[in-house]
This record gives sequence, C-alpha cells and structure tokens, in this order.
Amino acid sequence: MNVEIPAAPTVDSPLAFMARVTPQLRSAVTNFETTLPAAEFVGLVSVVRSAFEKYRAKLLEFAPGVARGTALHDMMERELSASSQIPISCRRGCSGCCHYEVEITQDEAAILRDIVLGGLAIDSNRLALQAARERQSAEWRRFGSADNRCVFLAEDGACRIYEDRPSICRKHVVTTPAAACTTEGAAVAPVQVLLAEILLSAALSLENTAFGSLARMLTQSLHEDALRRSAGRSPQEKNTIMSVETKSHATLALAKGAAKREHSDKAAMLDRPLDSTVVQSDLT
Repeated sequence: MNVEIPAAPTVDSPLAFMARVTPQLRSAVTNFETTLPAAEFVGLVSVVRSAFEKYRAKLLEFAPGVARGTALHDMMERELSASSQIPISCRRGCSGCCHYEVEITQDEAAILRDIVLGGLAIDSNRLALQAARERQSAEWRRFGSADNRCVFLAEDGACRIYEDRPSICRKHVVTTPAAACTTEGAAVAPVQVLLAEILLSAALSLENTAFGSLARMLTQSLHEDALRRSAGRSPQEKNTIMSVETKSHATLALAKGAAKREHSDKAAMLDRPLDSTVVQSDLT
C-alpha cells in the first residue's frame, strides 16, 4: 500500500485554483488530460472548478466546527448516492480499512471530540500511540497490527460512530471481495466518485482548515476544549481540568518514545513495498 495525502497542486496544474487536492482527484484529472481532446479537457476542468466553487461557498455558510463538519458529511452522502447502484463488497465488520492512517479535517475532529466527551469510551493509550506517529509513518504499514485499530472500532469489527464517520471512511468502498482488503498484496478496486473528491478537496482548501491523522486531530481538539473549559474557572477547578490533560500529554510523550523505538527496531521488517491498490489514506 502506498499512502497518499492531499497536497497543493503545482502552479502549472489544471487544478491550481485549489489549495489542496485529494490524490484520487489529481490522478483522475491527470488521466483525463492524457486521454481527452484538448477542448474537451478544458471543458472538464471548467466543470470541476464550478463544482469546487459551489461546494466551497456552501461549506462557508456554516460555522467552523461541528456544524461545518456535519454539513460536509451530509453533502458527501448526497454525492456518493450517485454510486448506490454499484454493487460493493463492504459489509459491517469487515474493517480492513479501519487499520490504516485516516486523516480528517478539524471540523470532523470537533464531531468526534463531542462524541468522546459525551461518554463514548475509547482506548486513550492507543489514541496517544497513534497521535505520536509522524505523518505517513511506516508503522501504518504493519498490516493488520492491533496498534493500528481505529479507536472507534468495536471488538466485532463494527464502527461505533458509523453515522458520524469521517469523509474518508464514507467515500472508501470497494467492489473486490472484502477479504482482499486484509490480504497483503491483493488487488483492491475502490469505487471513485468524482464529485465526492471535488467536495473533499473544497473542504480541505478552506482557509484556516487544518487536517491530519484522526488520532492527532482528535487529541488536539480534546486539548483545545479543555483549555476553553478551564478559562475563567477557579484555580482549583482549573487544576482539576488540566490535570487530566497533563496525564494525557504524559501518555502521549511516552507513546512518542515508544513509537520511535518500535520504528527503529522494525525498520528492516517494514522495508517492503505494499500494493498501491489497497485502501489508501487520503487526508488519504
């Protein structure tokens, strides 16, 4: 598996009007550029830009945070409905893609933060371990590692936040057998919806919108919430709130050290290419 992440297009790219573009959209447009007549390709790019601007304007109607993240998910579901007639093999509990690096926007992190603060228990040690990793860390290539399990994944392999799952999780479905997603080297055929890629690129391109791994973005959002809640409190109340954060950051620091040691010890084992057709991280 080759892990890819959104990036700013080059200045000479036909998608230069986007601040960030998903690798799937970049790949599709590159393919169209080489296969379509020049006039048709110019027309396609015009349509892509029009859709991008429409999505961007719509997202800006919502306040940053939960409201915008929810709007993104609603819009994503509408666009993905275009592929509803395609038979997919994804089923409750298959969960192969729930063990890879998934990146989310800060708005989506706010949704997950509220779920956690609302009482949904997660493995804080695993969250800290994953948050400590560098972007595109080789640790994510440890195929099927328990340390790579999403903190929202239930023991039976079902998603505990399915209705609020990130955009990356929503748009990643495959037509190949689900078993292929957990078989190293197996070919996996994802379903790609161009409008969904344009929408996500628009969300990533909004000014002052951060994105990163689910674990890191959630950890950051929880910390920022603790700081807000401690503001204006009595010293005793503030100490109570921040003591929880201190413990969390101590765990994160230990996890960073452990992650570095583990990476060094297993570098040789991880030095092997993985099939690029396997589920990718977009944000993979």
